[in-house]
This record gives sequence, C-alpha cells and structure tokens, in this order.
Amino acid sequence: MFLQEANVISVVKKQYFFKLKANYGVFTSLLMTQLFALLFSAFMGTGQSGTSIFNVSLNINYYTGNMIIIFTMIWAFTIGITLNSKASKDGDFAFVSNRLTSNLSNIAFLMTATAVAGLAAMLAGSLLKVIIYYYFTVDNLAGSAFVPFSELVLGVVVSIFYMALFGALGYFVGAIIQMSKLFVFLLPLVFIGLLFVEGRMQGEGPLGQLVQFFALETSPFLFLVKAMAVIALLFLLAIMTDKMEVRK
Repeated sequence: MFLQEANVISVVKKQYFFKLKANYGVFTSLLMTQLFALLFSAFMGTGQSGTSIFNVSLNINYYTGNMIIIFTMIWAFTIGITLNSKASKDGDFAFVSNRLTSNLSNIAFLMTATAVAGLAAMLAGSLLKVIIYYYFTVDNLAGSAFVPFSELVLGVVVSIFYMALFGALGYFVGAIIQMSKLFVFLLPLVFIGLLFVEGRMQGEGPLGQLVQFFALETSPFLFLVKAMAVIALLFLLAIMTDKMEVRK
C-alpha cells in the first residue's frame, strides 16, 4: 500500500466545493440583506428637500442604491469574519488540510461570494430605479431608470472590488480575533476612537485618508490596482497570523 501526499491544488479545490455546498446560507443571507436594503431605499428614500414660493411648493425625494451597497459591504465584512472563525475552520479537518489549504479555500469561497454580492448589489440598484420609475406616482422624475451598458459593467466591476475589500478586511479581522479574544473588545474601541479622531480633524484623520484613497480615485484602472494590492495584503497578513495546526 502506498501513501500519496495530496496535491495542494486538489485539496483546495475539494475544500472550495465543499464550502460552496455547506455555506449556501451565506447567499440566502445576502438575498435577505439586499431585499431589506432595497425596500428601505424604495419606501424611505435616501434624502429629501423642498421649497415653496408664491404658493407653489416643490418637494424633491432622492433615491439611490447607496443603501444597498452599504448593507452589502457590511454583509461582506461579516462573512469574512465568520469564515475565519474556529467553527468554520473545524470543518476543514474532514480533509487532509493545513493552514495554507484552509486559507486558500476560504479566500476562493469569499471571493466567489463577494463577486456575487457585488453583481447583485449593482443590479439591485438598477432594480430600485425601475421600481421608482414604474411603481411610484411622481409628477416629475429626473434621470433615467436605465443606464448605458458600459456604465453598468464598470459599476459591477467596481462594486465587486469594494465587496472584496470589505470581505478581505473582515477575514483579516477574524484572523486577529483568533490570535486573542481580547481583540473582540479592543477592535471596536479602536474603531470608536478613530471616529472621534475623525471628528476632531474634520474628516482628515486616518479613516478619512483611507476612504479618500479609494473614493477619490478617478481612474478605474488605478482604483482596481489599489484594491487588488490592499486585498492581497490583507489576505497575506491573515494567512501569516493563522495559528491552526495541521490535522490528518
């Protein structure tokens, strides 16, 4: 009888498809999250203004897909943390696994989930416009319910990379939490502290600079390069901090 060491790619592939089947609830939660955000945006709007002159009043309601994007980002961040939890990693021990194969399969699944999330978020934003255009009674509607195909494709790509960024950030945070449970309390305190710093510095603090690093980038190519570099760095740091032992 000969013992054959499992190929890394083969193990990662098996773990990846296993996680696709085992974590189907992830996509159900994505659907529920985006449906809630869609209904919230449709019925509540994202802004309102009004004025009146000579007994004529004008009310303006603003509807955008920003709320859908924000809710989906939170979802991606949460899924990233969940995938790097101890309970999730214990499922990898059904295979011949180590830290590398476990993390690579997690990353592959997370990238798949965030790609679906980014695509769905962008399409849900377009669906919101269609709902407003055809369902709600409005006197005047500024803008079109339909966007050019090229803009839609670009929006989908950018949305996917934003979801991947938040997913990678969540995965890195999950890895830090696995190092010590103290980070469960320390990380929120650090985040709240940074928010206070932003308030004192009028949005020019570390968080503000980080947001501007991505949000103010006008070149789609440079944005993708920045996003890929940060995503790769976050995943690399998460793998380096992983302390899971090898099991067979």
